[in-house]
Amino acid sequence: MFDIGFWEMAFISVIALLVIGPERLPGVARAIGIWVGKARRMINDVKRDFKQELDEAELNNLKELKDDINSAAKELKRTADEAIVETEKSGSGLKETIESVGNESFEEITKTPPAPATTENSNQQKTANPAKKNSNLSSAIEKPEELGSAGESQDDLPGKATA
Repeated sequence: MFDIGFWEMAFISVIALLVIGPERLPGVARAIGIWVGKARRMINDVKRDFKQELDEAELNNLKELKDDINSAAKELKRTADEAIVETEKSGSGLKETIESVGNESFEEITKTPPAPATTENSNQQKTANPAKKNSNLSSAIEKPEELGSAGESQDDLPGKATA
């Protein structure tokens, strides 16, 4: 508490012995010890009370913080529950929309008659015409006399000597 060294205590003791006297010095020292003890106890009590108040204030702050966290957690849970409900509503609406679109598409497919025969015939004709041309070409190759002048024999060609 006080910064008093050995030589300082010795000096104070010598002065007290001279002022008080040797007969009353032990009683005075005892009384001073009691007062110093009381002062220390009082200082320690004040420190302990002060520390206890700080701990209670800190505990109250922690309780308030706990309450704030609990309320925030409840708010977060409520918001999450609302989001889940909203998502389920949106999901069911989306599911109904998809099902209705899917049913409409299915109904359109089943109600649509097959493609008209003219389209198929025209496709067949387009396919058949090249075949006819190819068959005419192949018959011309086999029968050169049908080609006319181009298919004449070599004997009829001018400039050729007949033997």
